[in-house]
Amino acid sequence: MTKRAVNRMIGYGILIFVIGFCSGQIVHTYLLAFIPLGSLMTFTGVFFYLRMTDLNEEFTWNENEDFLTFFWNVIALKLWTSIFMLWMLIMNTILFTDGKI
Repeated sequence: MTKRAVNRMIGYGILIFVIGFCSGQIVHTYLLAFIPLGSLMTFTGVFFYLRMTDLNEEFTWNENEDFLTFFWNVIALKLWTSIFMLWMLIMNTILFTDGKI
């Protein structure tokens, strides 16, 4: 898998999760099935990301970029992805314990 495909898998997984969460709460409860699907896509994408990248090289600050660019491209995107993954883990646990999935 390429890095672009992994990034798309993570992004589309988050998108499917959010669509499943919102539509499952508002429209129909059977649409809550998108929550585990989006979570599975995101966790698979993160697994492949961690498997194929060198984290030491990923978090290295280049001389050509300023701090704000480094912060948004490296730190903030990884932080938001981990926040979404925590939300996915909590929602899947709640749905599993309530017997909705």
